[in-house]
Amino acid sequence: MDKRNTVSRRGAAWLALALCLALLLSAGAAGAYQWAQTDVNRGLDAHRRGELAEALKRYTMAIDSGELEPYSLSVAYNDRAAAWADEGDFLLIQGDKKRAKKSYDQAMADYAKAIDVNPAWGLLFTNRGLTWQRLGQYQKALDDFNRSIEMEPGYGQAYQAKAWLLATCPDPKFRNGPESMEMATQAAFIERDQSTLDTLAAAMARAGDFIQAAAVQVQAVDIARGPKGEEPAPEAMLRRLALYRQKKPYTAPRPRGADLR
Repeated sequence: MDKRNTVSRRGAAWLALALCLALLLSAGAAGAYQWAQTDVNRGLDAHRRGELAEALKRYTMAIDSGELEPYSLSVAYNDRAAAWADEGDFLLIQGDKKRAKKSYDQAMADYAKAIDVNPAWGLLFTNRGLTWQRLGQYQKALDDFNRSIEMEPGYGQAYQAKAWLLATCPDPKFRNGPESMEMATQAAFIERDQSTLDTLAAAMARAGDFIQAAAVQVQAVDIARGPKGEEPAPEAMLRRLALYRQKKPYTAPRPRGADLR
């Protein structure tokens, strides 16, 4: 449990989503709160480096201190939940299903605590939904994405998460091209970037519009390459582009966590 890296680029993107803006906790802080907030921020830094044991230690110290006000406490629970989930992923790769399940259970317990503290924050439901998705619990994931949209209709990540699942789910009974396009279009309207365009292209392909899917995917790849084209194009995005040009939709692989059911 020393140093562990995220599994994939898309997994890293969701990790960035899951780790709330804990660094903001120190802004304007003073007095009794400063020490606990510093530990949350140190946990966030360790998590970003893939040092999950240190991240979990720091988040736990902050939570157990009793010094965090409610918003900050919900952030700490959320970020510790993300660390537990990443530990579960790592343990699954190592073949340790028993310990992996325990880590995922810890993640879900922390998301529940975060929601208890801050029940109107849509991000918490989206992040828990993403973790359900990693466990192959697709209906529970959709329920949380819907709850997030209900809580915060302007929160684009919830629309994107729902759109991606509806477009790419390994279980065909959850795939829905038209609804995925609706969700992805809303996400791209709120924030148009490489990730939302990648999702919109996947939705278009699932709906059968492969020409437009390829065109939008090219836009996503161009953004990923940077304004001067100096960055390498993400291989996963290029593979999806090739599929769309072959008139094939992209279907995500079955998550390792689904084996824990």
